[in-house]
Amino acid sequence: MDTGLVSALMQIILKTPAEIHELIRINSGGISEQAAGQLLRTIYMKFIDPNLHYYIREARGSEAEIDYLIQVKTDIIPIEVKSGAAGSLKSLHQFMYERNFKKAVRINSEKPELIGVDVKTSKGQNSKYSLISIPFYLTEEIERLL
Repeated sequence: MDTGLVSALMQIILKTPAEIHELIRINSGGISEQAAGQLLRTIYMKFIDPNLHYYIREARGSEAEIDYLIQVKTDIIPIEVKSGAAGSLKSLHQFMYERNFKKAVRINSEKPELIGVDVKTSKGQNSKYSLISIPFYLTEEIERLL
């Protein structure tokens, strides 16, 4: 389903960019994740089934989620989608530590940037990786940017 159909089902009529921003905020990013997923599906050639994958780790007393996982050449790339500029990346930090991956992507509403992440996870482990932060409109260019 695309964002227009989702909005229609919710009986939402959006007339201005401010209303769209408010919708994203109200839905705690659910529309943002859906829009990013829709864009990620367009990356692949038409004859390849564009399946999207995610990751959920359930541990005693906590749950961690990675919004999307994609394969670029031989690398698995985790993707976090944030509806605004801010947002915790605790699940991503833990995932990157556990899997020892070196690249991750954040899709949000900010300008593109490459960040060297060197943080401690919520369990105190060092997590070090490169985070490519891109705005929604560059989602289709994710493979080129990586």
